[in-house]
Amino acid sequence: MDASHVKVHQCALNPAGGRETQAVGQTKGGWNSKVHAAVDTAGVPRVLLLSAGNEADVDYAEEVLEGVETKIAVLEKGYDSDALRIWLFERGVTPCIPAKSNRIDPLPYRKATYRKRHLVENFFQKMKTFRRVATRYDKLAETYFGWVLLAAIVKFGMI
Repeated sequence: MDASHVKVHQCALNPAGGRETQAVGQTKGGWNSKVHAAVDTAGVPRVLLLSAGNEADVDYAEEVLEGVETKIAVLEKGYDSDALRIWLFERGVTPCIPAKSNRIDPLPYRKATYRKRHLVENFFQKMKTFRRVATRYDKLAETYFGWVLLAAIVKFGMI
């Protein structure tokens, strides 16, 4: 599982209902949205979710992983939290998460298992070959997310 930032084009910055309701958030790099994805061992997406770019990845981890049946969850450093690890262990899932640099007692993880995270990175690379997914031109979150789903169907034959 991972998340990837998507730059929001200036024409999409005044959505109905305000930016907060349309998954647009201010970051150092400007206005962004974030696409969260969980992929299987073949790199095919199983869960996709859209959030504002300035929100933490770990806040959406439980929501994304809720719909995925797995024995091992391979996540990046941004998901390193005790609460998430406990949540995973309670569901019988082994977390493979490297410790953040500020963690006092780093927890071990299997580096050989962590190398499989490239599957989700490859997923985002393939998805961003679609111009409409790589840059968000749509004001409404549901319209943009529809294009993300369409790109996933075309590229991976999902659903």
